Amino acid sequence: MNIQINNLTKIYPKGNKKALNAVNITIPEGIFGLIGRNGAGKTTLMRILATVMNASEGEITFDGKELNANKDEFRSSLGYLPQTTKLMPQLNIVEFLDYICVMKNIKDKAQRRERVAWAIETVGLVGEEKKRLHNYSGGMLRRAGIAQALIGDPRVLIIDEPTTGLDPEERLYFLNLLSKIAVGRTIIFSTHITADIEHLCQNICVLEQGEVKYLGMKRAFIDRVEGKIWEHTGTPAEEEQLRRNGIVTSVTYVEGSPRVRYVADTPLLDNSVAATPTLEDAYIYALGGVKR
Repeated sequence: MNIQINNLTKIYPKGNKKALNAVNITIPEGIFGLIGRNGAGKTTLMRILATVMNASEGEITFDGKELNANKDEFRSSLGYLPQTTKLMPQLNIVEFLDYICVMKNIKDKAQRRERVAWAIETVGLVGEEKKRLHNYSGGMLRRAGIAQALIGDPRVLIIDEPTTGLDPEERLYFLNLLSKIAVGRTIIFSTHITADIEHLCQNICVLEQGEVKYLGMKRAFIDRVEGKIWEHTGTPAEEEQLRRNGIVTSVTYVEGSPRVRYVADTPLLDNSVAATPTLEDAYIYALGGVKR
């Protein structure tokens, strides 16, 4: 399913805060990465796309149809995993997913059993069916959240900040799961962690303060800093000099000395060495440098 967002604006009445400002995005089939700092407007955009919030201005179309005029049709093709997942802690996963089936108007019991079993197997929760959801780990709850989003075999999945708080193993499992279920679907994946989509998405959008900073192919985004990434290991004074004169994308400390990664047309200090650009380099560059 192709989704087109045209001049989308959201203004919150309290404080007259503009969370989105005339956003235009084309979302193709596949995994689409939405990147931005906390407060950039990602969750607002996801909630509008998920039809749980209305925009102040603009429109969204799917396959050429206006979303607001065809909400029921769009919702029937939609799975949604919000940033804060509030499941039913007193239920086990089978009971919970059966309830979701009923909510999605799947009335046939045999069909519900089939859909529930398929979703549990897909997300790797086989063997955990009898455990109450309040006894699930954070990673298992994320899997359960994806399972409920998959009920109904949706064409569109909207997933907001899914890896926040997960340990490295669960995070990797979750990202591999998204890659597995992406075939034939449009997955809109929001995150502030660039590593989450570095190897997952071909098309990305960078949001900052409610506006689109970049929209297009990930490779083209990274290519903007090709030949401009340098690393320098030196003194704290040199770190400050690089912060003043370049765009710093990261700082790590090696035996007490700062190793500064920065963007500049040419090396700003002697002994700086060229480095291969990453998505994070391009992202931090687009936002004007790393915050202290």
